[in-house]
Amino acid sequence: MYWSKHNYIYKSRQHGYLLYNFLSGAFLDINENETRNEIYKIKKDINNYDFSDKQKIYNFLMSAGIICENDETNENIIRFRSTYSRFSRDFKILVIIPTLNCNLACTYCYAEKNLKSENMNTDVIDKLKDYIKEECYGKVKKIYLEWYGGEPLLEFKIIKDLTSYIQSLNIPFHASIVTNGILLSEEKIKQLKDLNITEIQITLDGIKETHDKKRKFKNDKGTYDIIMKNITTLHSYAEKNKNIKVNIRINIDKDNKNEYHIVHSYIREHFPLFYPYPGIITQYQTCNSNINCFNNKTEIFEYFMHVYKQYNINPLEYQSIIKGVTPCMSESINTDMIGPKGEMYLCLKDVGDENEVIGNIFTGKTNIVLISEYCSGNLTLNNTECQKCKVLWLCGGGCPNHKYRNKKYGEHHDICNPIKNIEILKKFLDLHYEIKKAKSHE
Repeated sequence: MYWSKHNYIYKSRQHGYLLYNFLSGAFLDINENETRNEIYKIKKDINNYDFSDKQKIYNFLMSAGIICENDETNENIIRFRSTYSRFSRDFKILVIIPTLNCNLACTYCYAEKNLKSENMNTDVIDKLKDYIKEECYGKVKKIYLEWYGGEPLLEFKIIKDLTSYIQSLNIPFHASIVTNGILLSEEKIKQLKDLNITEIQITLDGIKETHDKKRKFKNDKGTYDIIMKNITTLHSYAEKNKNIKVNIRINIDKDNKNEYHIVHSYIREHFPLFYPYPGIITQYQTCNSNINCFNNKTEIFEYFMHVYKQYNINPLEYQSIIKGVTPCMSESINTDMIGPKGEMYLCLKDVGDENEVIGNIFTGKTNIVLISEYCSGNLTLNNTECQKCKVLWLCGGGCPNHKYRNKKYGEHHDICNPIKNIEILKKFLDLHYEIKKAKSHE
């Protein structure tokens, strides 16, 4: 029997003595003196601690991972689940990019240099149908389909055509779409159910004045009013179709960061069925110099803490910071990301970049060197430095695309999680504890 090496006891300024386990995510309030004394006794000499009349305590500590037969066993279980999901054939993630064209000229677009007037032609569409059938029919239990661009609604006919074909295969599927919302008219909204689209992401860039300066048409005209009109129509649809989830991404840089709570509150008040969250604009290889981006994850984390403390807004439990060991699409063999020429990619950030193509639907995934660099070369489980890190099981090792670009192109993306710093870790755990405690009382 062992006291888990992943346990961390600290004294919080707000909540007193807490015990956290990095592997299981379990939190224990040990402020009561008797409880804390017992915990320290177990920690000091677990093998001589008498659990004979404390079976409930023993079972609880075991289930929470506080004590264990072997830390390595628990680690291996998580590693196995992560690896299994990367190679599972039970499902297929299909990201289809019917066009690289876009109807906007956003000032910060990281994909700007890769956006082109390229749309799927008939030959590609026909081959894509064959590819989907070959890869999915009789082989997977479910398809997760995502429409991406460019602006995918520019090719709405292709979306309808391919959806109809997938439906003909009688494979259960869930569809989502990432759109700027400009073309999400009432007519298209009425067709969402037929297209089996149950999740939508739409982006705003702050209050109207700020948004119209950043997210605009190519003639410099603002887009806020059009998007909000369509969001209003979409909310009316959601009131009658409860199975749809709409995420409103609010892009944040250091210039408009003080507007996030305003837009968040407006969305929650006027569109209560929708889910606003922050999309932090960070330095990237294509980041325009005129955008005041966040420079690193520490700045982002401090901003999140400010938003939570000042406005009681929980940004999706810090998912922008905490990844865990959930694999990225770029690391997963069951993901196909297909562009308008039938070309294939590993990461959404690479779409349109000919240097990052891993193959195509005509000849298959042939760029084994690139695939292996993403899926094996940067794998956290192979990184000895990551294995030594106390916050590995929260961090997950960082973005595979960033690690790949740092290595291949000499870029300088921020990989490590700021919670490696002990003071930031304590701040994070305090907030994490508050959120978990609040949820338990709901």
